[in-house]
Amino acid sequence: MTLVLLLACVPAAVYGLRFDGSMPVNTEISAVGGVFPGSIGEDLTLADTSVAGLVGRQRLGNEMAVSVAGGFAPSSLDGSPAGVVELELQGRVLHEAPVTLSVLGGLDAYGQVDAESLMFGAHAGAVVSRRLPGSIRPYAGVKINPVYNPGDAVYPWLQYGGGVSWRPRLDPSTRGLFAVEASGYHGFGADLVTPGDIVTWGMMVQVGATFGNDVEE
Repeated sequence: MTLVLLLACVPAAVYGLRFDGSMPVNTEISAVGGVFPGSIGEDLTLADTSVAGLVGRQRLGNEMAVSVAGGFAPSSLDGSPAGVVELELQGRVLHEAPVTLSVLGGLDAYGQVDAESLMFGAHAGAVVSRRLPGSIRPYAGVKINPVYNPGDAVYPWLQYGGGVSWRPRLDPSTRGLFAVEASGYHGFGADLVTPGDIVTWGMMVQVGATFGNDVEE
């Protein structure tokens, strides 16, 4: 799912990996929430914020899935409501050989009502994971997310982090989903050289369920 980061200037449009490298059994639905401390750079300021959203994933084939997500910053609702939407493709390159290597890429949009602003982003990344006994999967990954602010410039973001997911079987065709993830964020100046970088981190929790008959995750 996509989450929002409230910046005084330009936000990272997408929060967290929210992808442990596995494919959904068939359809997967989850809710995500997290907190992110603020940060101050020479030119950019990032406010403390919380984030929340929903994610839907659908398997397209043995090695590919599509994810659609939407999120908002609860702390913005009594001020200037802010939200984000995302469309992402996820693919598996290696399957437990000896780790799973997956890639992701997509488009996102960020809006803030009172500011009447709309920004656009693209993102791409990779995730390494390994399925352990008990349907536990530790994972780590990295993602780049340039964000375009119309009338201004493109601001690149680097995101990195990891976590662990657990998918216990609830019935023959349903598995639960619980994941905890820590992520770091590095925002660069528009030209990658001008001072103004900001660095922060955050924690997220994801809860949901995946549905379908057994196939290789």
